[in-house]
Amino acid sequence: MVNNEFRTLIDSLRIAMSGEDSSSIEASVRVVLDKYTGKWEKPYSTQNLKRLYYHGLNKNAAKKIKDAGIDEDSLKKYIDDFSDEDKEIIAKKIQATNDNDPLMKIDQISYYCVNWLSRLVEEAINGQQKKPTISSGYNEKNDISLTIREEGRIFEKTFNSIKEIKLPLQNSRMRAFALLPVKGIYSHKNLISLLRKNLARYVFSRKNRNECDDLEELTAEATTELREFVRKCNPQILLGELLVYIFLEHCEKATKIFTRAEFYQKYGTIDKKSVFLGKDDTGWQLIIGTPNLNATLDQAILATLKDCERLKNQSDFGGGPYVAKQLQDSFLEDSFYPKQIKKIEAIMFPPSSRKSLGVQVDSYGIFLGYQVDDFGNDEERVNKALTADAGRATEMISNFVTSHCMDRHPIYVYLLPFKNLEYESSQIIDKLVGC
Repeated sequence: MVNNEFRTLIDSLRIAMSGEDSSSIEASVRVVLDKYTGKWEKPYSTQNLKRLYYHGLNKNAAKKIKDAGIDEDSLKKYIDDFSDEDKEIIAKKIQATNDNDPLMKIDQISYYCVNWLSRLVEEAINGQQKKPTISSGYNEKNDISLTIREEGRIFEKTFNSIKEIKLPLQNSRMRAFALLPVKGIYSHKNLISLLRKNLARYVFSRKNRNECDDLEELTAEATTELREFVRKCNPQILLGELLVYIFLEHCEKATKIFTRAEFYQKYGTIDKKSVFLGKDDTGWQLIIGTPNLNATLDQAILATLKDCERLKNQSDFGGGPYVAKQLQDSFLEDSFYPKQIKKIEAIMFPPSSRKSLGVQVDSYGIFLGYQVDDFGNDEERVNKALTADAGRATEMISNFVTSHCMDRHPIYVYLLPFKNLEYESSQIIDKLVGC
């Protein structure tokens, strides 16, 4: 199989590229090669640039790159100019796609990426390309890395991160966000764009996407599937499911295993939960997506925590972890390739020869959407209100978790207010799938 670490490198750098540099795949490849060489062949066709991205560096291209005169310092400077926040995101992406790499410091990013590209060039020239240790995308049948698409920093253009709080619980935290205005106006434009880019990735399993990373042609089919799904529930449920998927993959680097929509496709029921695979300092986690959109923050918190408690009780009193039960189902074989299944099972059910006991408890990914007073575009009032909401939510969640013996279960919470929750949910989902 063609070594495509080059594509993973480009994807990592695109996170921090400006709008023009990240406007297309070929633009991103071109700017990296421009910075890496002194005289890269400018007229190199769009088709050839795309071919390098999708198939990796070949011997002919690598020779052209070397003959153009390699200027490693130029590319290092380009990467060093990225913001510290972007470098942290790049470091996490590289670490998430390569289990063998420790999380880098931000001042190591430019050296790592330049050395990575130099190695790929030499391997292509010498015909000594190694099997990738970094995931090369959906064409790899052992890949269970992140699935969301967020070129051009669309997540950061959609959400304003207001507050992050470490919860006084095991490896748990809360993040409060607000929708960023578009041209000074409260708008769903960027949110809809972010969700639309990821509809097919949310709906279809890796296997069902048939090793195809160009998913635009599947959007129409995804839209049809979700239109049927929302008719069985309501727009608020679907919006919550989409958003918990986006937030868990982006913020926690927790890749999806199954989504509620995938379960609906197979079983015709909307009662199943989305499941994600994450990793923290203590090891692997299997996270259950439990979103709730409600009229008030208090109502959303209580409804979600009661749902988590129900799952916990099923686990504690004979049912076993919710996630383990789903992974033992034949659905795993229908959605993943054998190497992917082997990797998941090794995490969930490690052999007795290992010291690890596997994942013993479920974790919970909680998205809370709720309605607030209209603050207009007064950023200071929004920040103050959301900070207060986050503080109140922290107290409510901590008290509930402690009193209901849930403190062994890590929790990841995301807050996002709306001005008119029911109306906005309907409008967003209608524009996405046409209710």
